[in-house]
Amino acid sequence: MPANPERRALIADTAITLIAENGAGGLTHRAVDVRADLPTGTTSNFFRTRLALLEAAAERVAELHWGYIGTVRSGLSGRADVAKLLSRMVAGQDEVARVRNLARFELFLAGNREPSLRPMLAEIHAAAIQGATEFLLSAGVPATPDRARLLSQVLTGMLFDNLTMPPAAPDPVFVERMLELVFYDTETRFDPHQPASAAPASAPSSEAQAT
Repeated sequence: MPANPERRALIADTAITLIAENGAGGLTHRAVDVRADLPTGTTSNFFRTRLALLEAAAERVAELHWGYIGTVRSGLSGRADVAKLLSRMVAGQDEVARVRNLARFELFLAGNREPSLRPMLAEIHAAAIQGATEFLLSAGVPATPDRARLLSQVLTGMLFDNLTMPPAAPDPVFVERMLELVFYDTETRFDPHQPASAAPASAPSSEAQAT
């Protein structure tokens, strides 16, 4: 395999763009060569099979996600910053993020049929959980594993809606409600036997638990 990190990154980035546009099934070596303006056969010299090309794209998405986590970690300094960033994620994404997230969803679907993609997909998932953890820590909210996983799932669902549903104006009330749920510091217990009209019972405070 040729040792040229810059060209490998170019090929992987181009593959991500094509996956976002055409789906994982539409990715070919020839399409990457054409889009990246590379000599015919260049992509196949680096990645011999289509599966190897998909793996390279998945690995690159994971790399970009971890890079984004570093940006989040250094750029957030409080709850207000986190609220602004999450509000932007609800309202929409820039083109770079849109392409990367479309490719991410396509690759996860492809992973159901291609087991060799799953280690890279696990890295993408881990980066998403870590990103949620950074949001919580920056907001001063206990970053328990359950809370981080829940926030990651909420954000993933919102991203999927933004990418697949007709564009709509952001609903400020929805954004505020989402932020309340994310940043609510007191855990609430759900009692399946409680009437739906009744207010849920709050978990005892740490002071009460200590007595």
